[in-house]
Amino acid sequence: VECQYSDMLEVLKQQQNASDAANGDSKCITTRLEDAVDAHLARKNAKRMKMDKPPLKSYFKDYAMLQEVTKAACRAVCDDITVAHTAHEISDFSVTSFYEVGIELGLLNLDRHYVPYGVAEELDFEK
Repeated sequence: VECQYSDMLEVLKQQQNASDAANGDSKCITTRLEDAVDAHLARKNAKRMKMDKPPLKSYFKDYAMLQEVTKAACRAVCDDITVAHTAHEISDFSVTSFYEVGIELGLLNLDRHYVPYGVAEELDFEK
Protein backbone atom coordinates (compact mmCIF):
# COMPACT_ATOMS: atom_id res chain seq x y z
CA VAL A 1 0.00 0.00 0.00
CA GLU A 2 1.36 3.37 -0.94
CA CYS A 3 0.18 6.47 0.92
CA GLN A 4 1.08 10.07 0.30
CA TYR A 5 2.13 12.31 3.16
CA SER A 6 -0.85 14.57 2.52
CA ASP A 7 -3.21 11.58 2.84
CA MET A 8 -1.68 10.55 6.13
CA LEU A 9 -1.88 14.10 7.44
CA GLU A 10 -5.57 14.17 6.48
CA VAL A 11 -6.13 10.98 8.51
CA LEU A 12 -4.63 12.72 11.56
CA LYS A 13 -6.77 15.81 11.00
CA GLN A 14 -9.92 13.69 10.81
CA GLN A 15 -8.93 11.84 13.97
CA GLN A 16 -8.28 15.16 15.67
CA ASN A 17 -11.68 16.52 14.64
CA ALA A 18 -13.31 13.47 16.21
CA SER A 19 -11.41 13.92 19.49
CA ASP A 20 -11.66 17.72 19.70
CA ALA A 21 -15.21 17.53 21.01
CA ALA A 22 -13.98 15.37 23.87
CA ASN A 23 -10.93 17.37 24.97
CA GLY A 24 -11.47 20.89 23.63
CA ASP A 25 -8.04 21.13 21.96
CA SER A 26 -8.66 22.84 18.65
CA LYS A 27 -5.04 23.61 17.70
CA CYS A 28 -4.39 21.94 14.33
CA ILE A 29 -2.44 18.69 14.60
CA THR A 30 -0.09 19.89 11.86
CA THR A 31 0.72 23.00 13.87
CA ARG A 32 1.15 21.00 17.07
CA LEU A 33 3.54 18.59 15.32
CA GLU A 34 5.55 21.36 13.64
CA ASP A 35 5.80 23.32 16.89
CA ALA A 36 6.99 20.24 18.79
CA VAL A 37 9.52 19.28 16.10
CA ASP A 38 10.79 22.87 15.98
CA ALA A 39 11.19 22.90 19.78
CA HIS A 40 13.13 19.63 19.67
CA LEU A 41 15.33 20.96 16.86
CA ALA A 42 16.05 24.14 18.83
CA ARG A 43 17.04 22.13 21.94
CA LYS A 44 19.22 19.76 19.91
CA ASN A 45 20.92 22.62 18.06
CA ALA A 46 21.54 24.51 21.32
CA LYS A 47 23.15 21.37 22.72
CA ARG A 48 25.25 21.00 19.55
CA MET A 49 26.33 24.63 19.74
CA LYS A 50 27.65 24.04 23.28
CA MET A 51 29.64 21.12 21.85
CA ASP A 52 31.05 23.35 19.08
CA LYS A 53 29.20 21.31 16.45
CA PRO A 54 27.21 22.69 13.52
CA PRO A 55 23.41 22.67 13.69
CA LEU A 56 21.48 19.70 12.36
CA LYS A 57 20.79 19.78 8.63
CA SER A 58 17.59 21.50 7.50
CA TYR A 59 16.10 18.23 6.24
CA PHE A 60 15.80 16.92 9.81
CA LYS A 61 12.50 18.74 10.23
CA ASP A 62 11.05 17.19 7.07
CA TYR A 63 12.14 13.69 8.03
CA ALA A 64 10.94 14.08 11.61
CA MET A 65 7.53 15.26 10.40
CA LEU A 66 7.30 12.42 7.88
CA GLN A 67 8.30 9.90 10.52
CA GLU A 68 5.80 11.05 13.17
CA VAL A 69 2.90 11.61 10.76
CA THR A 70 3.46 8.18 9.24
CA LYS A 71 3.49 6.36 12.57
CA ALA A 72 0.48 8.20 13.99
CA ALA A 73 -1.59 7.87 10.80
CA CYS A 74 -0.80 4.16 10.47
CA ARG A 75 -1.85 3.69 14.07
CA ALA A 76 -5.10 5.55 13.40
CA VAL A 77 -5.91 3.55 10.27
CA CYS A 78 -4.94 0.15 11.72
CA ASP A 79 -6.12 0.80 15.29
CA ASP A 80 -2.65 -0.01 16.57
CA ILE A 81 1.04 -0.07 15.65
CA THR A 82 4.28 -1.55 16.91
CA VAL A 83 7.50 0.33 16.23
CA ALA A 84 10.77 -1.54 16.62
CA HIS A 85 13.89 0.57 16.88
CA THR A 86 16.99 -1.01 15.39
CA ALA A 87 19.42 0.23 18.04
CA HIS A 88 19.44 0.08 21.81
CA GLU A 89 20.97 3.53 22.17
CA ILE A 90 19.34 6.23 20.04
CA SER A 91 21.55 9.24 19.38
CA ASP A 92 20.04 12.53 20.48
CA PHE A 93 21.14 13.88 17.10
CA SER A 94 19.41 11.30 14.93
CA VAL A 95 16.06 11.63 13.17
CA THR A 96 14.95 8.55 15.11
CA SER A 97 15.24 10.55 18.35
CA PHE A 98 12.23 12.59 17.27
CA TYR A 99 10.03 9.65 18.29
CA GLU A 100 9.72 11.60 21.55
CA VAL A 101 7.54 14.16 19.73
CA GLY A 102 4.82 11.61 19.01
CA ILE A 103 4.92 10.44 22.62
CA GLU A 104 4.74 13.99 24.00
CA LEU A 105 1.72 14.76 21.82
CA GLY A 106 -0.03 11.54 22.80
CA LEU A 107 0.03 10.17 19.27
CA LEU A 108 1.91 7.08 20.45
CA ASN A 109 2.63 5.49 23.81
CA LEU A 110 6.16 4.39 24.71
CA ASP A 111 5.08 1.29 26.63
CA ARG A 112 2.39 0.18 24.21
CA HIS A 113 3.69 1.08 20.74
CA TYR A 114 7.48 0.68 20.96
CA VAL A 115 9.50 -2.50 21.23
CA PRO A 116 12.99 -1.85 22.55
CA TYR A 117 15.93 -3.15 20.60
CA GLY A 118 17.09 -6.51 21.84
CA VAL A 119 13.79 -7.63 23.36
CA ALA A 120 13.91 -10.81 21.27
CA GLU A 121 17.22 -11.67 22.89
CA GLU A 122 15.52 -11.63 26.29
CA LEU A 123 12.87 -14.16 25.26
CA ASP A 124 13.66 -17.81 25.82
CA PHE A 125 11.20 -20.00 23.96
CA GLU A 126 13.07 -23.17 24.94
CA LYS A 127 11.83 -23.06 28.56
